[in-house]
Amino acid sequence: MIRRLLALVALALLASSCGNNQLGRSVPACPADPDVVSTFTGAIVLQMQAVDTAEFVPCLNDLKAGWSYEHLVPERGRSRFWLDSDRIGSRFLEVTLAPSCDVGAATLVGGGDDEVITEYRDVELIGSSVTIVIVPVTGRETGYAEAIESELEARQINDRSVFVVFDTTDDPLADKVAAAARRGRPIIVVGEQDAQDKTATLRMPDEAGSARGLELNDLFDRLEALLPSPSFEGTWYRVFEGGCITYAFDASGPGVDRLAEDVEEAVGLFPAGVVRRALRASGFLG
Repeated sequence: MIRRLLALVALALLASSCGNNQLGRSVPACPADPDVVSTFTGAIVLQMQAVDTAEFVPCLNDLKAGWSYEHLVPERGRSRFWLDSDRIGSRFLEVTLAPSCDVGAATLVGGGDDEVITEYRDVELIGSSVTIVIVPVTGRETGYAEAIESELEARQINDRSVFVVFDTTDDPLADKVAAAARRGRPIIVVGEQDAQDKTATLRMPDEAGSARGLELNDLFDRLEALLPSPSFEGTWYRVFEGGCITYAFDASGPGVDRLAEDVEEAVGLFPAGVVRRALRASGFLG
């Protein structure tokens, strides 16, 4: 089995290095079977050359519909490529291979001392939906509050669907506002005077004050101005022997909710160290 792997790896390297005149633009495809490396592309070779200590280099599985690969840029000690999307932006993901990386304040999410790969993440997701809390102060404003709910849920705010939750508990109003703020939810307070005047009070979770006496059009305009669009921004770090792969995200628009799972499926790891050692054992590398 080892001899077969050595022969396959050697043939793959020769085919990749001799048969591709545009190595920098070939896709760094992952093996069809991660346990059997029978072929690899010129882009894999270039990454292995750029960081010749790395146990792994990034590779691509099948991409989601609307995604596309932007060619590899190899340099001494580093290589990069990008993914584009027709929904969440050009170069929404930059994948960089380097000998090491500074994870900063990123959170450890997987691996450790006994694992081959240690992963850290520092990302912020603003999802494609937003939950807004409505509080009828006395309960007598429920009919008007439900009319606000219907109008909110019939529209999108900055490409985000709206879900409304009514807080009709007996807690003090200040506690209700604080509870909504802890969850990052805007809160709309409807009192008896609001029901008569067709107005409302808006309190955003990151603002100290309230906007009172807002007519509904002003209320909706204010939500449009204050609520951010869907986005996924930040960095993942995968650290291993001899190298580190960073995933720098700058995605915006509908579809960011599943981006983490989609990237996990799309971007894999090619066992560069195993291949390099097999080539050395077979005499193809010094």
